Amino acid sequence: MLQTALLYVITATVFLGLDMVGIRYLVRPVFEPHVGHLLASPLRLGPAVVFYLFYVAGILLFVSWPALKAGAPLQALAFGALLGAMCYGTYEMTNYATLADWSWRQVVVDGLWGTFLTGFAAWAGVAALSGRVA
Repeated sequence: MLQTALLYVITATVFLGLDMVGIRYLVRPVFEPHVGHLLASPLRLGPAVVFYLFYVAGILLFVSWPALKAGAPLQALAFGALLGAMCYGTYEMTNYATLADWSWRQVVVDGLWGTFLTGFAAWAGVAALSGRVA
């Protein structure tokens, strides 16, 4: 139980910390020219908190815990990236298909960001608890 809680805290901290930087410097500058008029101001924190809590739980359930049991941080990196590509890709492709102002640039930037972010956060949690960096 303690190991699961630590895995969650490490993964969530890495994910949220990096995502704050990524949203500010990578994602927002790409989104504002196309859908800036749709962005909430101020940000609605409740839905954001719910997303982060559940998404990190999904990372642990589907990626990190199996990789930790296998002692395979690189497995967490690869499967985390796959999960990120699937989840962020679903969001991006759905928006591109249904929203007139959505751009391919948004699809590519946010899709790649989600792929990297999910894989790296999963790897970081597993690597921290497995005692290895590779």
